[in-house]
Amino acid sequence: MKKQAILLVENTDNLFVLAQFLVHDGWEIISAGNTASFLKNSNIPVTIDKSFTTGINSNTNYLKYVYNIIKNFKNTNSFNQEEITPIDLVCININPTVYNVKDFSETENPDNSIDIKTVSLIRVAAKNYSNVVILTDPNDYEETINQLKVGEVVPEYRLYLAGKALNLTSAYDAAAGASILYQGAQIEFPNWFLIPYQHLAKIKQGDNAQQQCHLYSMGESKCALNGVKKLQGPEIDYEVILNCFTSWKIITQFIKVVKEPFSVQSTDCNGYPFTTQFTPQTGSVLFLGVKNNNPISAAFGSNATEAFWKAYNADQSSYEKAILACSSVIDENTAAEIIKLNIKAIVAPDYTKEAKEVLSQNHGIYVFMASKLISDYPEFMSIDGGLISKQRDLNFFRKLNVVTQTRPTQIQMDAMLMGMLISLFAKSDSSIIVNDFTTIGVSCAQVNKARSLQYAMENAKQIFDNHLTSNDRSAEILVSDSVIHFDERARMLADLGVKAIIQTGGDATDGEFIDFCNEHGISMVFTGIKHLAF
Repeated sequence: MKKQAILLVENTDNLFVLAQFLVHDGWEIISAGNTASFLKNSNIPVTIDKSFTTGINSNTNYLKYVYNIIKNFKNTNSFNQEEITPIDLVCININPTVYNVKDFSETENPDNSIDIKTVSLIRVAAKNYSNVVILTDPNDYEETINQLKVGEVVPEYRLYLAGKALNLTSAYDAAAGASILYQGAQIEFPNWFLIPYQHLAKIKQGDNAQQQCHLYSMGESKCALNGVKKLQGPEIDYEVILNCFTSWKIITQFIKVVKEPFSVQSTDCNGYPFTTQFTPQTGSVLFLGVKNNNPISAAFGSNATEAFWKAYNADQSSYEKAILACSSVIDENTAAEIIKLNIKAIVAPDYTKEAKEVLSQNHGIYVFMASKLISDYPEFMSIDGGLISKQRDLNFFRKLNVVTQTRPTQIQMDAMLMGMLISLFAKSDSSIIVNDFTTIGVSCAQVNKARSLQYAMENAKQIFDNHLTSNDRSAEILVSDSVIHFDERARMLADLGVKAIIQTGGDATDGEFIDFCNEHGISMVFTGIKHLAF
């Protein structure tokens, strides 16, 4: 009896080699659609059965194949061999894709995004893996051919292939569920957290050289990972990926929020309401450095070169092996300055031809082009035996309460927003001092809030002493991601020249702090919400 194989694939990698072997080994190949066209164009004999691609009511032949796969038990007389020809090999691969919810409608259209037929074939073949070889990964074709040549596909390998097949069908179902729930019903946290992540690449190492690490993608076109292209650089490691995406999160929020019109309902110290209108930073460029998954410094500038120098001068010693990010296209002048530094990577929306030529002088620098902004999907992290899923903290302010007699000026409010942008992504506890739309004191990942404030002030004082920033202190701001306890350290803020403070509020010393600010002409704003990041 001639052995039969069903071949229906979306990925034709290595398919010709597999099909050619099967034909030479006396198999009959059954196929349809694009796979059949590929085989015919490759001069591979194929039996075309349109029941695989016709509507769901045209099921006679299709159901026969399903039955044949299920009934393919060797050494049994449980069915009539003349009526049923066993299927010995099923080769199917499908792409678990997150679609728009409108594509999921129950119709007679065979292009309906919920694929019943091929998924069912994979499942029944995996169920009967002892007798049916189920192939879903082109990387397994070569080993399968080798085992078929010697006349036996060993049980352990059959079970391995079945496991990969069920892994694929699970991912396919997860993609369908995610398409409907996340986009249609707007359910952020479903009963079962299932999103298909496809293996994208093996990367150089994890946190350390002894740790293996792999990169997976959910395949969603909206996600930033699918818009990242490496233009140059060595094999990617974990540190580079993590820091690049941290920096791109900040760039994303700058583009989505800070560059656009933005307002918040506010109250003054007497309880009178007003609206705080932030100035859209339409003409500004954001440049920043990131290291150990924390921002080093950041700055707004009228162009990429100006923003780069302002950010770099704010903490030059920390830029060794740092990751840089820019909200605008990198031009030749900016690239010429960057190439002088010993940095690790840079990510930007694009680069001019001349900038690429300049950066190519150092092949050790990773150069990434990012064409998509970070999505608003929930974030998750793994713990032993589980996952924690959470919404992204993207709400800068709900309401602003000016608690001092002096209200911040417009430029001070705009600088507060700039500082809060960086604070959102700085590990807590964080304190950030802003001068001339440049972070001149960034203290983050501190376990003691008072120490965080002290380090930020020390950093800012050093910048002032070295004359590395503007002499204009009219917009000198302290931004805190949580509450500030008023003590001797806080008193030093006046000596440093701080003119405006924004913090959570809610400490027992708030009244004392407000009195101090009123005495020294400092304006202070309470947000009422923390922005802790771990």
